[in-house]
Amino acid sequence: MKYSTKRFKSWGQYVSFINNLTESWCFRGQSNSDWDLKTSLERTDFYKRTENIEKLFLMDFQRGAKNYLSEKEMPDNLLEWLALMQHHGAPTRLLDFTKSPYIAAYFAFENAYYNDNPVAIWCINYRFLTNFVERTLNLKHDDEFENARFRFSDEFFEKTRRKFTESDYEKLFYSNDQSLIIPIEPFKMNKRYALQQSIFISLGNSYETFMEQLDFVNEDLKKIAIKIYLPSSIKNEVLRELQKMNIYRASIFPDLDGYAMSLKMQYNSMSSLEDIFLKYQKFKKNGVLEFLP
Repeated sequence: MKYSTKRFKSWGQYVSFINNLTESWCFRGQSNSDWDLKTSLERTDFYKRTENIEKLFLMDFQRGAKNYLSEKEMPDNLLEWLALMQHHGAPTRLLDFTKSPYIAAYFAFENAYYNDNPVAIWCINYRFLTNFVERTLNLKHDDEFENARFRFSDEFFEKTRRKFTESDYEKLFYSNDQSLIIPIEPFKMNKRYALQQSIFISLGNSYETFMEQLDFVNEDLKKIAIKIYLPSSIKNEVLRELQKMNIYRASIFPDLDGYAMSLKMQYNSMSSLEDIFLKYQKFKKNGVLEFLP
C-alpha cells in the first residue's frame, strides 16, 4: 500500500496544509489512526459468507422499508436505496466522506482518547479517482448523462458531462466483479448529509476490502490518497476552534440527540475554571441559577 502520509504536531500545521489543497479532495476523519478504511459491510459477521448476501440484505431492507416510508420518501434508484440504508445504520459497500476537511477533523477528534495514539484524517482526490475509473471502465456513452439520477459531487462534473450514470452503477453493483473504488453522490440528499457535505466512496465489489480495492490505482495511489496523523492531545483545542466555525455536534446532527451530545462535548472541552464560571454566570438570574419548571 503506497499512499502518502503526513504527520503534523499542531492544528495550525493541518490548517496550512489543507488550505493548499484544491477542491478536488474529500476527507474522512477516524479517531484511531490504527484503523483501516473499512465499510460497514466489511464489519458485519456475514461479510464474505456468499457474494449474494449483500443483494439479499438489500431486498429484505427494501421490503421492510415500505412499512416506514411514505410514497414520496421512497428512493428512486439503487444508489438512493444504499444511501438510505447507510443513513439508518444498515451495512453497505459505501464509505462516508465529506468535502469539508474541518468536518472530517470534527469526526476524528470527537471520540478521540487522550493517549499516544494519534487520530487520522484521510484525504482522497475524488476528481482524479473518477477520471481514473472512467478510463478503467472505458465509459463512452455521454448521451446517457442527461438522464442520470445522481451526480458526481459538484458543478465541475456536471459541466464536463461525466459518463458514469446510475445505470453504470447498477451494472457495477450487480455484476460485482470490479476491483476498484469510485466516488458518488445520490441525486437526493437528506438534510444531515447536506449539512455534513457528504460524498460516498463505493466499493466495486463486495468481497474485497476497501484497502484492497483502493490499491487498484497502483503507482498513482500516492497522487490520490493521503493519510494525515494528528496528536489526540490537541482534542480540546481543535474542538474549540471548530466550534468557532459553527462545526459541532448539533450543527451537523440537527436533532435533540445531536444537541445533547454537543453540550457534552462543549463542557468536556472547557479549558479552565474561568470557562465554567462564565457559563455559570450566564444562567444566573437575581443571584441564583434559574431552571425551567
